[in-house]
Amino acid sequence: MGKSNLMIRLIDIVFILLFGFIAVSEINSAKSIVPPKSTEVTEDSPEGAHIVIVGIEKKGIFTIGRGDIVFTDLFKLQEYFTKVAYESRSNGKKVGVRIRASWDAPVEYTLAVAKICKRLGLPKGIDVVRVIGK
Repeated sequence: MGKSNLMIRLIDIVFILLFGFIAVSEINSAKSIVPPKSTEVTEDSPEGAHIVIVGIEKKGIFTIGRGDIVFTDLFKLQEYFTKVAYESRSNGKKVGVRIRASWDAPVEYTLAVAKICKRLGLPKGIDVVRVIGK
């Protein structure tokens, strides 16, 4: 009987502590959080800037712009970035890179392009897109 009385007293103490913490703690009412809304980005570059859009396809094919220029080699892509950066900077424009990877393209290609941008000091942004119909 002595052990069961001790157990009941310990349970009472735990409940007293629990209700004490509940009484002392502050309860705030939930605030509504407005989620961000999606907006479409225009294809135009900001004023005074040249944005290079690089598309990355599933098999490691890199397209520039709307697919006019195609690279399959990262070294040639780096040479292209170097040339574009030099031309833009000589014209007094800032240059940036927008990396648009296909949803099924391996991440290693996206990271390789990001590393090239980092080496060349080009600001970059990464998008993942799913092209309907492909």
